[in-house]
Amino acid sequence: MIEILPMEDREREKSLLGDLPTPGGEPRALCMKDKSGELGYALVELLGEKLRILKLEAAGYAPAQKPQGEAAFVLDTLLRSAASYGETFGASEIETAFPDFHGFFKARGFKTDEAHAYGPMSLIVRYE
Repeated sequence: MIEILPMEDREREKSLLGDLPTPGGEPRALCMKDKSGELGYALVELLGEKLRILKLEAAGYAPAQKPQGEAAFVLDTLLRSAASYGETFGASEIETAFPDFHGFFKARGFKTDEAHAYGPMSLIVRYE
């Protein structure tokens, strides 16, 4: 069973958020775990109607590689969970605050530039 919950350990969340620049949002950590432990996390913040992903990390994965197998599954699940979190709080746009994973985000319909990936929330959260 895989659970994605807001980070329960506030001290761990604070250490993960560290010195990440946040322009005024309230950053949170979403952690993905299974019975063997932590699989990865997404650091997010809400800025009005925009969800910013500050960091996306899968255990044992280096951003210079193309995510495959379990790493791709973990990153995709974290992205979808972050989008769901943002949509719950009224976000209609989603963007990253880092220049990594461009191929990963492009494959999901995001636009990219040298600094980040961005797009409407509807790329991830389906409205029917």
